[in-house]
Amino acid sequence: MLRRRAAWRAGPALAAASLAACSAMIPVNISGDLQRPTASFGPDPTHPQKACLGGLAVHELSNAMMRPVWLIEARGRECQGLRQIVYGEAPDGFETTVEALPLKPGVRYAVVGYGVSGGPLSRVPWRGGGDFVFEDGQWRSAEGPGLGVGQGA
Repeated sequence: MLRRRAAWRAGPALAAASLAACSAMIPVNISGDLQRPTASFGPDPTHPQKACLGGLAVHELSNAMMRPVWLIEARGRECQGLRQIVYGEAPDGFETTVEALPLKPGVRYAVVGYGVSGGPLSRVPWRGGGDFVFEDGQWRSAEGPGLGVGQGA
């Protein structure tokens, strides 16, 4: 009987530990013009989903180097529920750790958001993003074949 009770007590702890080890992916989409692009969250860019965002990083990729061009983080490590963010405009509750630099056409940018997803009992860290380039008046994914780091710069 003692063994069974110990197993019942250990079960929830093991379940919580396995949830903590998991992480989720939330897609990050980029749209808009070159001066004020918008990052939105979720698989459908036309219907952004609310994501609990802890931070967003934008890096310029060139010659196998990553240079930060804009970084924001939630104050006090408390993520904020957002559907989208405009480049260079830190939402309420966020601090800018790297001021936004002007973006350039034809340059590859890595955009990465992170935060926490799930409900009050199953908070799971998430991360999402990708590489993007502004060409022919629009943003597109730069992760296709033939685009290596440093191209387009």
